Amino acid sequence: MKLYRINIHNFEDPLQNKRLLELVGTERRKKVIRYRMPDDRKRSLAAGLIIRKILNENGLSEDSLKYSENGKPLADNLFFNISHAGDYVVGVSSDREVGCDIEKIVDAPLEVTDRFFHLKEAEYIKSAEDKNRAFFTLWTLKESYMKMTGRGMNLPLDSFEVVPMTDGFMLGESAEKPCFFKTMEFDGYIFSVSNETDFAITQNDFLDIDIMSASEPAYLQD
Repeated sequence: MKLYRINIHNFEDPLQNKRLLELVGTERRKKVIRYRMPDDRKRSLAAGLIIRKILNENGLSEDSLKYSENGKPLADNLFFNISHAGDYVVGVSSDREVGCDIEKIVDAPLEVTDRFFHLKEAEYIKSAEDKNRAFFTLWTLKESYMKMTGRGMNLPLDSFEVVPMTDGFMLGESAEKPCFFKTMEFDGYIFSVSNETDFAITQNDFLDIDIMSASEPAYLQD
């Protein structure tokens, strides 16, 4: 499993620096330009750069990309996923089905806890000393699983259970795919990954891509 990360905080608006648009293919450029807000353009560009990096590492081009009915990018015999929140765009690639999600730890909408979470999940959040951290930890774990299954938001949040354990989290009863979870925190963000087989990740596993210091797209290659 490989992890990728881009911080867009000091990113230039791609519409103000056309060199950045040249780092991605035609279809991604169209997506970037369609966004009205500069930060959304930055996130879209960063997502395209991470996808391009993953494809390059596996000897594939952007022409090999397909999209599921739920908009998940797909490539033959390659499993990857992208997520973004705030200043960060992250990605993960694996040899098995994989999903990831990132959220910034802010004041959580705790009033929706009973509506979207299973009983044990809600109890975990309500009993936590830091309820905001507990909320977004479970939220990212659940979203990463929904993305791993390929169903995304078509899989209701309350249709499966993420069970808090003393040494992490495990999937409770679910009609979907079995999975293993890992979660970590950095810079005030929660990042979670779901994978079909057990795995280990640390912050040292991230490939941090500094777009603004790159004069050529060569760093996106192997």
